[in-house]
Amino acid sequence: MHLVRNALLIFLGVLAVFASLQRQMMYPAMRAESLDASAFPQLTQTFHAATDVVLTTPDNVKIRGWYLQAAAEKSDRLILLFHGNGGHRAHRGNWYMIAKSLNADVLAVDYHGYGDSEGSPSEAALISDAHVAWKHAVEELKYEPSQIVIVGESLGGGVAVQLAAEKCGDETPPAGIVLCATFASMLETASNRFRWLPVRFVLLDRYRSDRHIGNVTCPILQFHGDQDTLIPLFMGKRLHDLAPEKSLSGKPKLLHVLKGAGHNDVFPLHGRSVRDHMEKFIR
Repeated sequence: MHLVRNALLIFLGVLAVFASLQRQMMYPAMRAESLDASAFPQLTQTFHAATDVVLTTPDNVKIRGWYLQAAAEKSDRLILLFHGNGGHRAHRGNWYMIAKSLNADVLAVDYHGYGDSEGSPSEAALISDAHVAWKHAVEELKYEPSQIVIVGESLGGGVAVQLAAEKCGDETPPAGIVLCATFASMLETASNRFRWLPVRFVLLDRYRSDRHIGNVTCPILQFHGDQDTLIPLFMGKRLHDLAPEKSLSGKPKLLHVLKGAGHNDVFPLHGRSVRDHMEKFIR
């Protein structure tokens, strides 16, 4: 009985630590004092214009990002990029190079607590950030919703799906949504990783893309590595299965399985393929 009690106390202690530190684990946000676009020659030499963006969220937090214009004239396509839970916008060069090759402009923002943005990350904060970025794209940059392609990688896929679902519900759907190495539900992902913990009872930020993807009526393109151990392929397939078979415009949903790719090596192994599939999808 004494051993059982001690084991239970240890288990409860571990659960308490997990519960208290879960957002630090989910959002290992990399901070930066400043990420001015002018300090990144790859941007300024590649894009016709690289502009810093500062947006104010409903909770009066300033989040920052970049608006990258591919050519002298504004493109008829804008990629609205939501990155994964690691790093910040300066680490997404592969997406920027793909956008440039497609003559697409980019709006990339750092969430609450990431890069040089203020605040602390949470699901509610990140979804709010996505809406603020969308509003800026439409109202300030003057892109039509039908010109915007939402891109979400990993955790950013959960952000992208919720935004796309709400915009489709508002009858202002984006041109499409591209998802890379993302999940059907953060609850499922965390439960799979911490199988010995009752995650469903303590997890705060659940990103239930499985509950939102059915409302995404714009075209959907997914990429997922078959060797992804962080978000296994079956999770990406489940999200794909839950999506509508076709968009309202009649485009079938697409899932491209990337052979040999894990979670973080999609571009080194399949960058050209991702670019080519995106070109067909966007154009």
